[in-house]
Amino acid sequence: MTTRVLLLFALVLVCVLPAGAVPSIRAFALPVGFTVATESESRSITMSPDGGIVAVAKETDTTGRIRAFRWNAAAMRSTFAPLPVATQPDPDYRGNGNVALAVAGRGETFVTAGVDWSGAYSGYSTEAQRWAADGASTRWTEPACVSSSSERDQLISAVDALGNIALTKVITGTGSFQVMNDEAGDWAPYAFIVNGSACRALGRAIVTNVRGTWATGYRGYLDGHVAPTNLNPIRQHNVAVRWNGTQLTELGDGDALAVNSDGLAVGASAVPGRFDSQSGGYTGTDGAVHTFTYASATPHAIVWPLRGAGISIVRDAMRSVAYDVADDGTVVGMMVARDGKHYAFRWRRGRLERLDDLPHPPGWRFEAAYAIASDGTIAGIGTLDTIASVFTWHA
Repeated sequence: MTTRVLLLFALVLVCVLPAGAVPSIRAFALPVGFTVATESESRSITMSPDGGIVAVAKETDTTGRIRAFRWNAAAMRSTFAPLPVATQPDPDYRGNGNVALAVAGRGETFVTAGVDWSGAYSGYSTEAQRWAADGASTRWTEPACVSSSSERDQLISAVDALGNIALTKVITGTGSFQVMNDEAGDWAPYAFIVNGSACRALGRAIVTNVRGTWATGYRGYLDGHVAPTNLNPIRQHNVAVRWNGTQLTELGDGDALAVNSDGLAVGASAVPGRFDSQSGGYTGTDGAVHTFTYASATPHAIVWPLRGAGISIVRDAMRSVAYDVADDGTVVGMMVARDGKHYAFRWRRGRLERLDDLPHPPGWRFEAAYAIASDGTIAGIGTLDTIASVFTWHA
């Protein structure tokens, strides 16, 4: 009888432990002096189906250099070496090379490399480059079906398991002065889904993510028309959008950053990672002095179902962003709590969980979750013993 009781107790223990079991946490070391932003306009960390991790990190010293890093399944790190950006207007205006985006796909990585400069043209020019498995950098050649776009610069923000590439064409570098005369959206960003030599033209918008026939993004409106990304961006009214094929639906204020295979979209009520403000004044024809103040809107994490209004999923936070969503509806992101600290969160079945509050190995703080894989693995940025580290969390 005693043996049976002990065996029954052991079975119960095995069944109960997983609910509070410590998850498997892996650390992916960054170079000394680099960290990944806890709040970003784009997803700063993505995962490939083979378990690889890609992150865009910034040096914390005065140089502010931005680099893309990649870790394989064995956590071995490599650094992307961008080619000179060919879209610069003039060699005399060469600036500091930067990386704006890096996304992991099935068997390949895409990096949006850029250069900023000062001079007659000003601006920030970007182009897409491939990061081969052997570490080599090559330019990505867009298919002819993209060439109808008037914009010159490329932004690749996502690639799905089917090889669909989310591409936005923008004008921010060469000829960027032309946007000042844009009163009809002629230089607004143009969004495409590219797969090999085929294109799905999505119209004037910024595309942030793609999953099969679904895609997400946002539009910036200024004076009633879709505006270029670098034309008074602080004054623009940003509206989240979702596509099914080429059919666009405006979801309401904000930025839709990710979508799952069922079309469930997530993001924020405003474009995240922006902290701009502008004040000024002028004297009117009547002699009166008029003052104005503009400031970036505060983002709050939102889920947009296929039907109905967006759902706010983080309560009582100063700011929050939902960066990714799995096919089972689990959402991950970042929140800034009332204590001023950043916390990575997971939201599923209507319940919000901060990773810091769940059982985990000692020494960790989880500050932002940027990606979630089909098996529930979460990737993000945090600190291990106070040192910045990319992490994966697998329960």
